Amino acid sequence: MPTDESTASNEASASGADSENVREISLDEFEPYGTLAVTGAYFVLLLVLYGLLYFVEFAAQAPHIIE
Repeated sequence: MPTDESTASNEASASGADSENVREISLDEFEPYGTLAVTGAYFVLLLVLYGLLYFVEFAAQAPHIIE
């Protein structure tokens, strides 16, 4: 079982290694395509669910889910 001292030194060396791998990017380089895709998919899902709600609840000649 490792001692607290060796664990602390391992954590310090790991955090030092992580800081070497950090790369700063500017706002000009940042392109959030993943965020845009998730937001767009969520918006499309809301439109589909709104359409289903409208036809099921309010339209007279609506497609019936449960008859």
